[in-house]
Amino acid sequence: MEHYDVAIMGSGIAGLSLVNYLQELSVEKGRHISVAIIAKGRFDQTNTNWAQGGIAAVTSASDSFQSHIDDTLVAGGNSNNIKIVEQVVNSAPEVIDDLIRWGMDFDKTEKGSFDLVKEGGHQFSRIWHHKDATGAAIQSTLTEKATKLSQVAYFEYNAVTQIEREQSGVFYLKLQHIENQSLRTISADTVVLAGGGIGALYAKTTNQPICTGDSIFFAKELGASLKELCYVQFHPTGLYSDKQTTYLITEAIRGAGAILRNEKGEAFMKLYDERADLAPRDIVSRAIFSEMKKTGATNIYLDATELGEEKIKTHFPTIYSYCIDNMELDISKKWIPVVPTQHYLCGGIEVSDSGKTSIEGLYAIGECANTGLHGANRLASNSLLEAVYFAKKAASEIFNSKSPKKDSIEVEHEFTDFPITKLSREALQQKMSENAAIIKRTDNMHDMVDWITNTLSASPVLNHYTLADIETNHMYYIALWLLQDALDQKQNIGVHFNETL
Repeated sequence: MEHYDVAIMGSGIAGLSLVNYLQELSVEKGRHISVAIIAKGRFDQTNTNWAQGGIAAVTSASDSFQSHIDDTLVAGGNSNNIKIVEQVVNSAPEVIDDLIRWGMDFDKTEKGSFDLVKEGGHQFSRIWHHKDATGAAIQSTLTEKATKLSQVAYFEYNAVTQIEREQSGVFYLKLQHIENQSLRTISADTVVLAGGGIGALYAKTTNQPICTGDSIFFAKELGASLKELCYVQFHPTGLYSDKQTTYLITEAIRGAGAILRNEKGEAFMKLYDERADLAPRDIVSRAIFSEMKKTGATNIYLDATELGEEKIKTHFPTIYSYCIDNMELDISKKWIPVVPTQHYLCGGIEVSDSGKTSIEGLYAIGECANTGLHGANRLASNSLLEAVYFAKKAASEIFNSKSPKKDSIEVEHEFTDFPITKLSREALQQKMSENAAIIKRTDNMHDMVDWITNTLSASPVLNHYTLADIETNHMYYIALWLLQDALDQKQNIGVHFNETL
């Protein structure tokens, strides 16, 4: 059986940054460390690859760390962990330096300085970006660097379907190949969950289709604590379409001057918040929901026409091309139909200031982790920053830990049988979108809990099942935990809004 010092589940910015940091420590300290990185799809099939905005980091004399800290706390409803916020914000320039050192190309002005832009919730222009495809540039940079490293095993198109931990502390991971369905087991002294969010639980999401909450499920099954799982952020401007996966219209386009309008053409955001179109995402999403509810509209509009064709093509070429190619819509001349769409999990697996869970040897970084940075609502462009920062902290702790180092494990591991039942993913997605989205109600959530519980107990066990069946079973449990957490909330804060409280 293949054994590794560290097994990483997920190949987005968190997982790949961790690989790079671990290998740098290996070279610096002159000590071998074996790493396996597991991707459910292609290595670039990640939410990171779809991130448009950028990374928030203070480097301008007109800006300040305190301002970035304040903006993060305001967006998060002051429920953030202040110490974590301070640590991450103060370390942001170092994160930028690391990315540049690894080869990341951030946009510059004609004068040669870095072109920092502004997004909703930020008082100053502090967003480092690569046009409107920052995530794709980061993904490409990190993938190119990571795949050249030695001492790293790469498992592309492999889904983790089970993780168990022996009393000895060794973890066993069952992998299923996406294409040929073959199974294999690997073991590791340390496991890092970096598998992203829970977008697949909803009918409309900006997440990759493979984001079924795997990391959340495995953490809970292993005994780790979850925290604030109901803090699910909806992005105000998902491109309106009939598909489950919704194309994201970056917040930076509103930072550049685009305006939200209702179906009557009215710019309505000043009625809801003095920051208007640049208010935090939870406020903007609820405002849009309210405007749609007034008239029964299925969407509202984002008006970017005042920006002009040249500026749009220069700063937002990906969005411009996508709308032309897929909708025959020239956004420099016509309004963009948008609707709030499930986007980001602000809560998740509870971790320490180095990404460590309550289970020895188990870490979580990236979107699946609740680090305390975001509080009840993530500030735009703080997530990529968080991922790299905690990857660096986790790498240091993992490398310096005294876990046993083995070259191989000879004993076969018998996994506990987990019954897989016949469940409808579409039914769950529709009910989650109706009962656990932007606006919630206590009675509806209780009904939803009863429906999930009864469905799980009444569904027949499958003798033969697919990876999709396994994922859907996991999703039902995650939805149940999310709803239970939402029902435990005693106040409306950030992205959590229960109109019956």
